[in-house]
Amino acid sequence: MSEITLLTALAGAFIVLIISPGPNFLVITQLSFSQSRQQGICAGLGVASGSIIWALLAATGLGLMFQQLPWLQPALQLLGGIYLTWLGSKSLRNAGSQPAPRNIAALGIGSLRRAYHFGLLTNLTNPKALAFYTSVFTTVTTPGLPMWVRTAGVSIIAVLAISWFVLLATLFSIPAVQQRYQRMKKAIDIITGLFMIAFGLRLLIGLLPA
Repeated sequence: MSEITLLTALAGAFIVLIISPGPNFLVITQLSFSQSRQQGICAGLGVASGSIIWALLAATGLGLMFQQLPWLQPALQLLGGIYLTWLGSKSLRNAGSQPAPRNIAALGIGSLRRAYHFGLLTNLTNPKALAFYTSVFTTVTTPGLPMWVRTAGVSIIAVLAISWFVLLATLFSIPAVQQRYQRMKKAIDIITGLFMIAFGLRLLIGLLPA
């Protein structure tokens, strides 16, 4: 697989990850709706910062670990493939259902700084993010790939994360957008589930001997 194809696949997988409803999605949309657009944007920047931190760790620390422990990458790829497939199946089973909202008011998120920190912490403790960065993202950190590929991978994550999460916060401060999303949620869940299963199976198939 060429470097450009690899980065394109990475971008596609990350887009599927961030547009699918989950903890990050809920925090941003609920803050935008129940508090203010500014708080939603700050939470979105916090989530994006978490994505960048995950990507930097995966591009540096995990790469060194893989060199010292060659069995670690296929093990993480196996776990990541299983987990992504499970998430996709769960998304298909629960298509259209509404996730339980978090009690934002009870969390005491009154300032923009707290909104940012809450978004950051939400992403750093998000199991979907862990699965992505220990499976899909590690494809750009394998030994032998040029440094520019790792740099481009982190840059892609940064640009997509900041763009999407800020856009999400802005859009979901508009009531009409929220209503339209509710009507399309089932179709979105089905498409997201199918993509997750496809990426999960691709990781698992990659473990088979040639």
